[in-house]
Amino acid sequence: MPLELVPDEFGTVMELFRCPNGRLVAPDLNPDTVYNMRNIPLRDDDIMLCSYAKSGCHWLWDVLRYLRFGVADDLDKVDKETHMVEYNSLETLEQLQSPRILNNHGFFEDQPTDLFNKKVKVVFVYRNIKDLAVSYYHHHTRFPEYKYQDTFTHYIRRFVAGLVDNGSVFEYLRGWEEGIHNTPGLNIHVVSYEDMKELLRLGKIFLGPNTALVFPKGPSPRAQNRFWPNVKKKKKRATMYLDHEGKPVMYGKEKLLPYCRSVGERRNHFTVAATIGWTPSLKKKMGNPKFFKFLKIQYNLFLFSKNF
Repeated sequence: MPLELVPDEFGTVMELFRCPNGRLVAPDLNPDTVYNMRNIPLRDDDIMLCSYAKSGCHWLWDVLRYLRFGVADDLDKVDKETHMVEYNSLETLEQLQSPRILNNHGFFEDQPTDLFNKKVKVVFVYRNIKDLAVSYYHHHTRFPEYKYQDTFTHYIRRFVAGLVDNGSVFEYLRGWEEGIHNTPGLNIHVVSYEDMKELLRLGKIFLGPNTALVFPKGPSPRAQNRFWPNVKKKKKRATMYLDHEGKPVMYGKEKLLPYCRSVGERRNHFTVAATIGWTPSLKKKMGNPKFFKFLKIQYNLFLFSKNF
């Protein structure tokens, strides 16, 4: 895949890979795996976590490990990237021990065919698009391989146009909703980032008998209290900002500058200038989705909130 400096309407560029089908992907993915995504062999006991980038995939992957294996204190031993499909070679993925909890950011139509032909369990997570956009902006301006620096007001126009890795979030979500609707036999559980803690209580029903043995009545409050601080600590280390010398960026006198992880963080970033044209654009691009609840008109909670 050739690297390409992709310009936006303001002339600012972002370095990305362009696939033969025109899709834009991150510059550090494995080209052979991306090209052969549909042919990747899966196993009956695999769990595949799917999401658009910055939708909570890191968090949920650790949650799924916790639910599946009952571990809370060894999160540092295994990273999500070791099980990310597009990031690894086919040989590396094949060497992973079963049961595997894999993850990818691919479109529905680009998923491995085994996802539909075997007994793979699929977990799909989505996130409020405004919070996602804020997190993605920090991601793109943090990592030097993207060669991107600009204001958030400019960035949001790039994001809406789909000129980022993973392409258009609107096409991605529409494609998944249509795919799920047209594939009634797909063994899938859909969860929103905003409701992720509910998965600790409900996920064991979907993940199977081994999980029920670990947590016959769901994870105890004590187990949950041990798990969440550990996963937050791990995520904070993985996502802290670094300056051009690789040193952590400090906010104020003491605090590390954080990623946008909390629900509603968009309120601190979406100025009037950044918001102009946002809601009409979303309504036009998303249509009338059935299960993405952040697109429902609930003025004090979700995407079209008058207060953002």
